[in-house]
Amino acid sequence: MDFQISPERYQTASRVLMIRPSAFGYHPQAASSNAFMNEPSGDEAKIASLALNEFNGLVDGLQGAGVDVLVYQDTKGLPDCVFPNNWMSWHTPQQGEPVVVTYPMCDELRRIERSDEVLDLLVKSLGEAGHLDLSGLEDDGEILEGTGSLVLDRVNGVAFGCVSPRTTMVAFDAWCDETGYEPIVFEALDSDGGRIYHTNVLLSVGERVAVVCSACIADAEDRDRVVAALKAGGHRVIEISMAQMGSFCGNILELADRDGNAVFAMSSRAWGAFTAQQQQILHEAGTVVQAAIPTIEDVGGGSVRCMIAELGRG
Repeated sequence: MDFQISPERYQTASRVLMIRPSAFGYHPQAASSNAFMNEPSGDEAKIASLALNEFNGLVDGLQGAGVDVLVYQDTKGLPDCVFPNNWMSWHTPQQGEPVVVTYPMCDELRRIERSDEVLDLLVKSLGEAGHLDLSGLEDDGEILEGTGSLVLDRVNGVAFGCVSPRTTMVAFDAWCDETGYEPIVFEALDSDGGRIYHTNVLLSVGERVAVVCSACIADAEDRDRVVAALKAGGHRVIEISMAQMGSFCGNILELADRDGNAVFAMSSRAWGAFTAQQQQILHEAGTVVQAAIPTIEDVGGGSVRCMIAELGRG
């Protein structure tokens, strides 16, 4: 089957998938490659309860802004299931039927998150779609964790990726070869010199606005190339600092309401870390939905963008 899905019809989605967690918690194996994760000192049941309340608050905020949210209840009791965008992505090419992609995951426990039940639900809710299954690459140690590893300029067909234990070059190139996307790959380091685990921590690409922490891109030529590609795609570029990246300002996602108006989804921590000028830019571009998710951020090491798998538009 031909999976040339680039360019895509829409940059932003008005429909999303979110997985309601049944047993959110700290995952030590995942923490070995994610410096944003912190082992909690509190009771496990309390942590799970707090995360569930945070999840529900984000769902309510998105629905209130006119985004269609398809919620699937986790039944496997997996600690990281609240981050479905790592194991699947949905694509609507300009030509042909939609395509769902499933991905090779770094940690064994996270591989269990891949769910035929979820894929069946998507087909039932959205209609038939082709299926590009790249999960077998993990057997050879090649990893690509969905739109955590890939930040996509969908309408211009550009895929951005920073190399890490969760984003290997072989898997990244294989995805681009299959889909027809142009690859822009680079190395990105945090303030301690460690590799940033997911590209979507430092970069967000919307329809008209892009947020990037270019300071963490290790090579100056790569840094210039990333920023130039964002501007060439017609985006207003908001530069964030390392400290802002640490507050998940790069982990935001532009969605659309049912009328196609922009909706910027982010955590309250991220919103509070943007400068007043940056907040004004986002406010002028669309509706801002902010949700307080400190437990999910501190324990799970991911923020709002990681919790959302885009499903195109109706």
